[in-house]
This record gives sequence, C-alpha cells and structure tokens, in this order.
Amino acid sequence: MELSIAICVGSLFWLLFVLRRDSVSLGLPIAYLISLLLIHVPGAYVNLENEFSPFSAIGIRFTAIASVSFVVGTWAFCLFSTTAARPLATETDEWRFALFCLIGGWLFTYGLSSLHSISSLGAAVDRSSGVWMLGVMLGLRSAMGRSNLKLIGLWLGALAVYPIVMLLLGGFLSYGSAAAIIVLSTLTISIKKYWKVVIGLIVSIYLGLTVFVNYFAQRDAIRGEVWGGAPLADRIDTTLGIFRNFKWFDSNDYQHASALDQRLNQNYFAGLAATRIEQGSVDYLYGGSLWEGVIALVPRALWPDKPVTAGSPKIVSEMTGLKLNENTSFGVGNVMEMQINFGIPGLVVGFFLLGFLLRALDRYAAVSLRRADFGNAFVGFLPGIALIQPNGSLVELSSGSAAALAGAYFWRWTWRWWSARATRIDPGPRRYARSLGPHGTGGDVTAARPFRRP
Repeated sequence: MELSIAICVGSLFWLLFVLRRDSVSLGLPIAYLISLLLIHVPGAYVNLENEFSPFSAIGIRFTAIASVSFVVGTWAFCLFSTTAARPLATETDEWRFALFCLIGGWLFTYGLSSLHSISSLGAAVDRSSGVWMLGVMLGLRSAMGRSNLKLIGLWLGALAVYPIVMLLLGGFLSYGSAAAIIVLSTLTISIKKYWKVVIGLIVSIYLGLTVFVNYFAQRDAIRGEVWGGAPLADRIDTTLGIFRNFKWFDSNDYQHASALDQRLNQNYFAGLAATRIEQGSVDYLYGGSLWEGVIALVPRALWPDKPVTAGSPKIVSEMTGLKLNENTSFGVGNVMEMQINFGIPGLVVGFFLLGFLLRALDRYAAVSLRRADFGNAFVGFLPGIALIQPNGSLVELSSGSAAALAGAYFWRWTWRWWSARATRIDPGPRRYARSLGPHGTGGDVTAARPFRRP
C-alpha cells in the first residue's frame, strides 16, 4: 500500500513538471488529479495504521495505475501540441473578461436556479454557470502576478461565495471544495517558483483536510438544520460550530482517521467490487456502463424515456453487494467504473484517454485566452471542468460535457455580442492596433470588426 500511495503522489508532481514546462495551461489536469487523489489517498493513508478495511490496498493499487495512465495521456498530448502564439491579450482585456464571467456565472447559478429542474435546459444552465470559476481564476491569477494583496483578497472572497452558499443552502461541502480546487489549480502553473508551488500544495492539502474533519464532525447537525428548513440565522450558527470546537488534522486521532476512511476512501468500493469479480459473485460489465455514457449524450428533451440517469448508487450496490443509505451520496468513481468494465486494461486505456482529452481542452482554453480569443475559451473550459468528476459516473461525464459544450457556445455568442456593442461605444486605439498583429484577431469579433466612423 505504501508503494501505491507513493506512486500516486509521484504522479502529481510528474504532472506538475509536464504542465509547468509547457506553461500554456489553466491547470485543469492538475485539478482533476488532485480531486482524484483526494478521494483515494487520505483513506488509504489512514488504513496503513488503523486497517479499517482490507479492500483499501486493492483500491489504492488501481488508483496508482490510473494516476500514471492519466499523466501519460496528458504528456502524450503535449508531444503533439505546437508552440503557442505570442500573447495578444492585455491585462485590461482579461480583467474585463473576468468580470463578465463572474457576473454571468453568478446570474446563472443563483438567478436562473429555477430552470435546473427542466430536462436538458436545466443541465445546460447548470453547466453554463461554471463560467464564474473562469472569471475568478483569471482575476486571481492576475492579482497574484501583481502581488496586489487587496485584489487577491477580493478574488478569494469571490471564490468563497459559492462554497459558503452551498453549505448554507444544501449542507454539502464537496461541491464548494471541487470549485475551489479547479480555480486554485491554475496557480500551480502561473506561480514562477517551483518550491512555492510545492509548499503551497502541502499547506493547502493540510488545511483542506483540517476543514474537512471539522466539517464532518458537525455535518449531521448542519444538514439537520438545512434540510429541515431552519431559518438562515440558525443555519449560520450551526455551521459556525465547525470553528467552535476546531481541531487541527491529526492522522493519529481516531475520529479524524475514521472520517477520512468513511468519506475519502473510494478504494473500499473499488477493492470490494474487484474482489467480488474475482470470486465470481459478479461479472465484468464489459462496456455496459460505457454504452450508457454514450446514450447519455442524447438530450432528454429529445428522448423523454431515456433509460439512464445521473448518479450511480445502483451500480455501486450491484457490484459491491452493499445496501446503501439513500440519504448519502455514493458515486461509483472513475477508478472503480473503468476497472469493473474491463479490469486493468480498462483502467490504463480509460485514464490515458481522459488525460489526453482533458489536456486538449485545457490547452485550447489557455491558448484562446492568450490570443485574446475569449469567446473560444469557453469551448475549452466548460467541457473541461465537466470532466473533473473523479467520483462521478461515465453517464455524468458524458452528459455533463455535452451540456457544457452547448452552454459554451451560448457564452461565446453572448460575449461576442456584448463585446461588439461595447466596442462600438468606445472602440479605443488598442482595438485597431491589436487587429494588425502578426496572428490577426485570433478569432475574436471585437478585433475582427473594429468600429469605423461613418
């Protein structure tokens, strides 16, 4: 088990080296691998001493294979990518675009929440709302580059809005932490000093685990208030209980170790399913869930009786033989699902392709931003973050990516329409100068059609 954990951690630093060497990245592959290791490595680590489950050793071995395959896929794409164009976007352009993304994303997240229950349209709205993360990502990256503490604080405050709201209105910490990982992962690429990145990762992981174990101790009380419809003041008071009995994370603390084993040990399910397959209790799916992922691409608006839905407690229950609590979320996870379809070959091929695809989308978004082609940045970013669901199912990955792509085209059109109107009001000399650059407009409408006075 120690070797498997070491391979997982080593894969993360290998991926850091690969992406930092290229430097044209928003850090989306880093966000995925950190999210994957977060639901596997802590649980495996506490099992080294406590031995909660014998299946953890099997699951973490699969995770090690998956991690290496993912990084190889990411690195393979780098071999085919060409040198990125010289940056054309100015700091003013990026700030304007960042604010557009932040405000637009919040509007979709909170203003159009009533549409989430409408099939197909609700999925597109939900995935489209993620543009606020792109806005915070760019704003925070710029503020960090300028070492402007005031702006850093403002953008970190903007980042904190979503996790806090999700905790107070839904009782969940996972959604907010996933968004924070995506946003902050870009700093692992943009920060120049490698040792600062390493120290930042170590500190962030420790702080994250500390927040988690304190939240876990207060989780039932928080959800009791939230799900019971308690007034907002009572929810806030209960949530602040996280800090009243605050404890720093200690792996030797049995309560802390137990919390990690219960919620950050996806190895248990993967190992148990693999053992049952080996014993003949169940059989490999042989692509069954992969086919469901393909079916999920068809919008429910076109196929109302589509036989697949998001979520994966049924497949987890069937493959592990466990009777799961209906009030608790149990994701099949990418590691387990790829393994129960085709075994080790499924892990290797599946994660290689996932790494290759995610890096392709990540670089497309980063190059688009560099070329001031902000509209096309949506096309890479939104489907990319839709793939960052290591605890989800292939149905969720495929349907979520399709919905995100539809949302990306909507945002591209909206940005170009809004930007063109703003340019007509105040074209500014920069627009003319940039349109004459060696790389042309990079596809951005505001540069392609400069305002001309009659």
